Amino acid sequence: MDGKGKQTLFMVLTVLLCLVVLAAGVLLSYGYYSRGMNLRDVDMQKYAKVEMEDEVYTVSVDADAIVRDMHLPNPKSTTLDLSRYPDVATVYSLTFLVTPREEGGWTIQTGSDRPTAAADLRRGGLKLVNTEWTWTETDMKNAYRAGLEYPRKLSMKKYVLCNKNSMDSYVLTVDHERLLRACGWDLPEDEDVRKAHTGYRAVLSLGYYVTPLVEGFLVETSSTLENVYAMLLENGVKLTDTTWTYTMAEVEALYEEQHPPVEEPAPQTEPAMAQSGETQGQGLLTSLYHFDQTPARTAIRLAKEQRYGASLQGSEIIGNCFAVATGEGAAHRNVFRVVYAITTAGGTEFLVADLFDLTWEGQPAPADVQLAVKASREEALGTGDLDPAQYALQVLTEGAMVYPEDGGAEPFDQDGLLFPDSLTSRITQGDVWSLAIPADKTLLDLLGFGRNEIFARCGNKFSDTSVYTRFYANYPWYQPKGSVSFTTIQTKYPVAAENIDFLKAMEKLIKEG
Repeated sequence: MDGKGKQTLFMVLTVLLCLVVLAAGVLLSYGYYSRGMNLRDVDMQKYAKVEMEDEVYTVSVDADAIVRDMHLPNPKSTTLDLSRYPDVATVYSLTFLVTPREEGGWTIQTGSDRPTAAADLRRGGLKLVNTEWTWTETDMKNAYRAGLEYPRKLSMKKYVLCNKNSMDSYVLTVDHERLLRACGWDLPEDEDVRKAHTGYRAVLSLGYYVTPLVEGFLVETSSTLENVYAMLLENGVKLTDTTWTYTMAEVEALYEEQHPPVEEPAPQTEPAMAQSGETQGQGLLTSLYHFDQTPARTAIRLAKEQRYGASLQGSEIIGNCFAVATGEGAAHRNVFRVVYAITTAGGTEFLVADLFDLTWEGQPAPADVQLAVKASREEALGTGDLDPAQYALQVLTEGAMVYPEDGGAEPFDQDGLLFPDSLTSRITQGDVWSLAIPADKTLLDLLGFGRNEIFARCGNKFSDTSVYTRFYANYPWYQPKGSVSFTTIQTKYPVAAENIDFLKAMEKLIKEG
């Protein structure tokens, strides 16, 4: 073979070798991609976000963290057509199904409502791993604590209470109770010791300054303390969303969400109360036994809001009393009194609100309420103006309602329930004010049991030290399976969810007015 032939043969062999190498590369790449070896693993347990409210855990997918870690386009910071990014849409569709286990703890499973979820994720180069696991209560608690950022960032928009005053105008105030729970501090029961906590004082000083706009409101977080943000930061809390705007539609929606319609109790034709012969025909109260206090307390609350308007930053009921005339010199046949500690931008002041001559079927209005500001807490709580020679006084403190006719009767039935039908039947105001009050509990205590017995009947496991664990463990029907969320109850027992919200509203009326 001459030189030219050898050169031709060499070129042919070279081309064949390149083709063989190329084919091998294609085959290797096909095998690599077909087995998913190019996909990035998304460990779902890593992206389980645990939250807790009212001792109930919820587990959700931290989709934002997945998008960030996997370097996907973020629909919250850019304008995306998610139909062109099915992998991103699938990430935001991921959820966790939390199922209680008979032996304790929970099974957590990953799910999505997108039928093509796996294929869509593969298109984005993603593969879910560790999609199902079990957690004990300790695991759940540790995951919750691990997820608490430092400092904790709390949005002030989340803690807005929306009410109306007597002029039917909206009033926005801070839900201090929920905000304190969200801060996660271990606060002592003793009020004086609690006030020594700088973070506690900082939270109670917060309010909203609301400026009407053409089509809504500008809401700015305010405080009676100059260094409130520094005080909170020292205690591991940073406030976000301290200034924002609401449209009128948003405020109306917030009000409707927080004030669902309540079924009014049927009027009682034969009130179970004691009446003196002098007032028999007029129906004047001589006892609070089975008396629906809601209209009276609502009228007082509206009168208070009308007086303070937008300057009202917080209120707490620190005392109640009911006085019945016994002497001829009494100015009124009865007096219903509520004493408030009011927080405004100027500080704290003490307000006494009185309603006179209540009747069984009366509907008092804010204009019927007599308001008086007192110089101190002691003066406001004093009852020296109700002469013991003229009035028999019943003092109601810390949510206690005095029902002498009950004689400390037991409000729970044989199964330890206050409202046996609360899963399917609405609780009314009449049901609440008709509760017997035992010697060791207040009405507020009972309302807490009323809410939590719904969770208990749905299998919720309270903490080992919870008063509800100790109480319901005495009854065979209580079979705790794990954490039960409000959303789960709302889905299965919508009326029960309404009852939970209703009882919360009643608690608030009694605590804050």
